Amino acid sequence: MKKYIADEKKIRKTMIDKNIKTINELSRLSGVSKPKIYEFLNGKTPLQTTFVRLAEFLEIDPNELIVEVEEDEY
Repeated sequence: MKKYIADEKKIRKTMIDKNIKTINELSRLSGVSKPKIYEFLNGKTPLQTTFVRLAEFLEIDPNELIVEVEEDEY
């Protein structure tokens, strides 16, 4: 079975492109909590409105931050 998770590499690359150095800084600037960001990066949380808020802050289409994986990969 497939599921969709945040693309950690794309998020981290976008952070670098925007000169955001830490998850703490990303959290502070975006208004998304650090634990929620870590959950996204670790594929542990279903995507939701908080993820959309993070994508909007990073000025990137949320669909570009999603990858499809096999359920047993996570």
